[in-house]
Parts: sequence; C-alpha cells; structure tokens
Amino acid sequence: MSVRGIFASHSGIVGDRQADLSGRILRTMPGGMAPLLALSAGMPTERAKDTAFSWIEDSWINGNTAATQTVNSAATQFTVEDTNIWVPNSVIMSETTGEYMLITAISGLQVTVIRGLAGTTPAAVTAGDRFQSIGTGYAEGTGKPNPVAQRGHTRTNYVQIFKNGWAITGTATAIDFLTGSQLAQNRQQCLAYHAEDIERAFIWGRKDVRVLNGKQFRLSDGIIAQIEKYGGLVESANANGNAGEMNLLGLHSFMRRIFDRRVKGMPNERIAFTGSGVLELLQHMALLDGVYNIQSGESEWGIRVTKLNMFSGTLNLVSHPMMVDNALWNSQLYVLHPGLIKKRVLRDSWSEEFSPQKMNNNGLDATEGYIAIEQGFELKGAETCGILRNIQTASASQPATP
Repeated sequence: MSVRGIFASHSGIVGDRQADLSGRILRTMPGGMAPLLALSAGMPTERAKDTAFSWIEDSWINGNTAATQTVNSAATQFTVEDTNIWVPNSVIMSETTGEYMLITAISGLQVTVIRGLAGTTPAAVTAGDRFQSIGTGYAEGTGKPNPVAQRGHTRTNYVQIFKNGWAITGTATAIDFLTGSQLAQNRQQCLAYHAEDIERAFIWGRKDVRVLNGKQFRLSDGIIAQIEKYGGLVESANANGNAGEMNLLGLHSFMRRIFDRRVKGMPNERIAFTGSGVLELLQHMALLDGVYNIQSGESEWGIRVTKLNMFSGTLNLVSHPMMVDNALWNSQLYVLHPGLIKKRVLRDSWSEEFSPQKMNNNGLDATEGYIAIEQGFELKGAETCGILRNIQTASASQPATP
C-alpha cells in the first residue's frame, strides 16, 4: 500500500526497506490487521544505537507562539510558551493588537523587545495573546547572526523486544496435508500475530523501563502517547454544547487546525485511522447535512463517505481493524503525518528454529521456533497530529450566523 511515491513525504526514501519485516507484511498481508506497520514499509527507519534513543524536536515552522504573562504597554520584557522558534533580531507581530516588536535578547522563555516598531502603537500584552514571526532585521555593520534557528527539545524513547513463537508436533509434521505444509502455515500465522503485537505497541504503547526477573524490561511509547505528551491536538467531541456529539463543521474545524501545523521541508499531508463506529457516524453527518433523493425504480439506498475534501486538503479515512475490538478506540479518530513517523531498530527481525533433527529442542518431539525484533517508535512534529475522542453521536451542522 505505502511503497515509494504513495505518500509525497516518502518519495525520496530508497534502500532496502522492502526486505525488512514491514516490507514482508506489506507484500504478504496488505489487507491484514496491521495497516500502520505495513504502511511503515515506506517510512524512514533509523538505527537505535542503544536501548534508549533520543531525537531533537524542532519547533514547527510558522514561528507562532503565545504570551504566558500579562504586561502593560510600556514593558519591554515578557514570557512566552516557546522561544525556540525565534532568535535575537526577530521581528514579531501581536495577532491581537497588530503591534510590531523587535526581539533584542532571549533568556529562557523571556524575550526582551523594542516596542512600537514600524509606526505601530504599543499596547498591553495579555496572557494568551499570540505573536507571529515576521522575519529578521539587522542594522548595518552588525556581526554574524546567532546560528541556532531551531534549538528544539530533546525527546527520548526505548526499544522494545517483540517475540512470537510457532510449534508443530512430530506427528503433525508426518501427516500429508492437502492444503500444503502445516509447518509453513504455522509460521505464517506466527508472522501475522507478530505483526499484530507490533501494531498495537506502534499505536497504543506506553513507555516503561524496569527490572523483571533480574533482567531489564522495556516498553516503547507508541504514536498516541507521543501525540498526547508532545503537543498534538487532543480533543473530545463536543458539538452544540453536547459532549460526545460531532457534526461535519466541527470535524472540519478540527482538521483545519491540524493542517495549519506544518513542518519545514515536509508536504502537508495526513493519514487518519478510525473505527467503524466513527465511519458510521460520518455517514449520518453527511445525511443530516445533505439531501438524498430516491427515484422510482432505484434498488440501492445509502452513501459511503471515506474521504473529506477541505480547503486545506483531502483526508482519506481508513477503518483500522483493531479499533473495533475496543469500544473506547472505536469512538476515536487518529490523524497522523506519515512523513514524521520513524522506526528505530536496535536489532533487525531474526528467527530461530528448534527441531528433533537439530537436537536442540530439549528432547521434545516437535519442531518449534520464534520470530523476534527489537525496535522503538519515534514521532517528530507531534503538533502536526491529532486525536479526536468520544465521538458518540452525529448531528447536523448549525447554519452560520448572519
């Protein structure tokens, strides 16, 4: 499904990705229970050099952040949520008052500014006011600028060991099966279970490290945990003041705010996973907002909406087979940026087989084996992703107020 060229983000990825576990899943089980793992055949993979791995999370590109302090119109210092997006000599504009300022110094989350730039009027800054970067400006004869434009934040995750086993008795091995080799079938089923285990951790895993039976035990943060921790858009459905209710206008607003978050050098594209419950409600929303005409002689009724066309882009919604297993997940919508998800592999997929012929199966009259991999998951630009929760009922969008 996601080979080179499917996502614009992956158009430049080359190498041996088709030979890894994700590539095998993509080829042998493209419609199986692990669509994200299969899609990751076209996503970047990077080596983890230790059981813990880190990456630098750059601030998103549009240079917009909010004040966390209220000061009067004469103040030349105030604090903001994030100063990683600016350097000294950045020109910023208040979205609330239209005032332009020049940043002369940055210390932690505090900025020192020259007020009333470009003929604008200094005005009070209120906590929550947003400020947008308008580029940089320098006086003649000044020295070199600060070379750090994106200082970023350090993120850390762990690799996790996944193992799944197969077995077949000596008697079963000796029987001729009309459908082919029972051992090969068991191995194939083991691969499917292995992919499903990784898929669950890929999406819903939670980071942990401890000692278990005298040995180190590690779990990796999945994509959802990283969206929640690192600033993704996480909301619960609420339309017309009713918790759990959603309409198309509310869904479009949620998606617009996600697409507004962009990362430098990356196409502004998304993939969304959801449960059958949300897709069913989406059909209800479309029926409530639209007009469906039935004419005499027609033998079919109904609509099938799996794509949302918005001014910010087109979103394809994929029903994830695992999300129907859990009532909580079945009411959720996950919106991901495919270009910012990365697998971090410490040990590539490996397998071992133990048989009576090899005399290393502890005397059992059976052939046994397992497949394993040690890897973790990295999500950059969590602010470009989102989770919409508790979508329980559909309603009609309210007409715009004149």
